Amino acid sequence: MKIDKPQHETYCATVVSIKTINHLLNCDNVVSVPIFGFQAIVGKDTQIGDIGLFFPAETQLSEEYCYFNNLYRHGDRNEDKSAKGYLEDNRRVKAIKFRGNQSNSLFMPLESLDWTGIKVSDLQVGDEFDILNGKDICKKYVRKVKANVGNKQPQAKKFNRVDPEFMPEHFKIDQYYKFVEGLDLETEIIVSQKLHGTSIRIANTKVKRELNFIEKALIKLGVKIQTTEYDMVYGSRKVVKDVNNPNQNHFYGSDLWSAEGKKLDGLVPENYILYAEIIGYTEDGAVIQKDYAYGYEDKTCGIFVYRVAIINNIGLSQDMSWDHMVEFCKNIGVSVVPEVWRGKLKDFEVEDYLDKRLFDEGHRACLALGQPDVVDEGVVIRVDRLLPYCLKAKGSMFLEHETKLIDNEVDDIEADQDALELDL
Repeated sequence: MKIDKPQHETYCATVVSIKTINHLLNCDNVVSVPIFGFQAIVGKDTQIGDIGLFFPAETQLSEEYCYFNNLYRHGDRNEDKSAKGYLEDNRRVKAIKFRGNQSNSLFMPLESLDWTGIKVSDLQVGDEFDILNGKDICKKYVRKVKANVGNKQPQAKKFNRVDPEFMPEHFKIDQYYKFVEGLDLETEIIVSQKLHGTSIRIANTKVKRELNFIEKALIKLGVKIQTTEYDMVYGSRKVVKDVNNPNQNHFYGSDLWSAEGKKLDGLVPENYILYAEIIGYTEDGAVIQKDYAYGYEDKTCGIFVYRVAIINNIGLSQDMSWDHMVEFCKNIGVSVVPEVWRGKLKDFEVEDYLDKRLFDEGHRACLALGQPDVVDEGVVIRVDRLLPYCLKAKGSMFLEHETKLIDNEVDDIEADQDALELDL
């Protein structure tokens, strides 16, 4: 059976085998199973060796999957109208507390896929998918953007100077518990604090020139005309903010990314692109991420770089090593995300860095969080290669925090940007 690669490997269905079962306090009819660093609560009849599907928190199950498996809390949406499940109408898998116990993923039997028409016994442990036999199974949950995000309406598409080849998005970061077994225990790693803000790309890169009528005519006559030039370009995680292009469509009222990117004008060499996190407050005084002001004063913020790449004029790129990046950023006066540990993978205990305030653990390079009862998001584990390989690990307390913010529809400028971009 051919299975297509999922669109988002972090928020897909994964076929897993239960390896451990833990008993829970205050629970007689359910137990917990740890899967890829998450915890799912399942019926007490679950056995070691059982094979099923794993869905992490903030995955959105498809309407058909929920309908045929009677997962909706409102029974009228289920195939069996008398059955009531535990998912709301938005079909989100949440990180919650169940009688004081953490629940931040969902484990379902393979038979939950019978409605797709496939032979479930053909599935193998490790298979990943979000579509099966042409049927939608799941995707990353993206909340709907509020109507007041930005104050400009999209216009007709105009001249675009920036080629994605010269302003690439940051590469995908794998989930630590899911992929760490693929690394040799002797591998040297560098562990950094995962700051909770909004992503930014800052590049001095090759862009297209908008040619006038005469230049276009000369090109047709065989005259060589310069069609590209170098310029500073800024972007969020997915959206390019080409403020130096007067014809660029701008969909957002406040452009934090360009405002902060411009501070590095004259410092970034040609062909260099910096990937960083902005933390603190916007110029309007809104905290970039609720409860994560990191000690910044109102209306101020900071940029912390986590990757520097060099992209030549034909689009080939090469990354700086971690130590070269640190030296480069020091020379141009830009901060780097705090390093909290380095050594061999076999000596690293990721749990020592989750659900904690790293500042309070003696890592004085780390910034203090704005609220004393808020923990760090987690850490990023990096392996230096020609293209670095990175894994991310988030703590369960942070996952619960994230779920509550989504439930309460708290603004998230990065999530809102991604959602609006999808709608466009």
